[in-house]
Amino acid sequence: MNDLPARIFCGADRSQQLPFAVLSWSIRRHASLPVEIRMFDNGSAPTPTDPRHFAYTEFSFARFAIPALCGFQGRAVYMDSDMLVFGDIAELWQTPMDGAHIAIEVGSRNQTDRGKHAAVMLLDCAKLDWQVDTIVANLGTRYDYNALMAIDPLLEAGDMRELIASGWNDLDHYDPARTRNLHFTEIRTQPWVFAGHPNGPLWVDAVRAMLADGSINEAAIREEVTLGHARPSLLVELGLETGNATDYAALQNHDRNHGFIAHRRLLARFATRKQAVRRVRCEEACARRPWLAPFYRLALRLRERRQDDR
Repeated sequence: MNDLPARIFCGADRSQQLPFAVLSWSIRRHASLPVEIRMFDNGSAPTPTDPRHFAYTEFSFARFAIPALCGFQGRAVYMDSDMLVFGDIAELWQTPMDGAHIAIEVGSRNQTDRGKHAAVMLLDCAKLDWQVDTIVANLGTRYDYNALMAIDPLLEAGDMRELIASGWNDLDHYDPARTRNLHFTEIRTQPWVFAGHPNGPLWVDAVRAMLADGSINEAAIREEVTLGHARPSLLVELGLETGNATDYAALQNHDRNHGFIAHRRLLARFATRKQAVRRVRCEEACARRPWLAPFYRLALRLRERRQDDR
């Protein structure tokens, strides 16, 4: 284990390239051992036929491909990309597994935000015979989407245990004495799309440091803003454009004036998913009560028309 680099897989799509770059930089900055960091998405996973089982994000199913990508050998770390690391990843990587198939953070099961324990996992790939095609195919029969995202249906009791030191998955909370990894979980207030997150300055400071050491350049940041993946006010906050970099109300107004919508692509994906689910449920209702089918379909059309008018 000590002779090999720590293999870290980060779930992300193109819209998260900037936060992924910042996370990667923060991991490498504090690492005392070689690391291999890879951004990956659902590319190797099938798309369910039933929209009720569609992935919420373009990387939701990616984690299930990790053991196969590692040849079912050795360890691997899974992390979401909306994170910022302050500790040495060696601490996580060298966590004693004590026979567990997956290690998660101590206390992470008790967090208010359910299911987030699986956002940081240390995997023993030799003990996980996961085939992503089969796992996705079993959605709706063996388990539902939320249960799958918690990983539990794929494991036996005791296979996933709380072994990773506390602080490796702190949800929107930063304690300098504890936090090894800050997880920005609320998509509406993540610092690359919202000016004013209580811990946003930590992330913005990381970007400043990357600009200073050449890990990222101004053109790359401007590209993310142009694509709508990062807020226009980030350029002001970084001093790349003029404006009040410390007035969050002004920065938020700046974004509104530019027509910026946080996670526009993801929100569109959510809307499409919800619409598809409504249509499936409508047809199921029509099949159960065919005499009410005209009413059900009319109600669906009216609801969709209202949504389109917003």
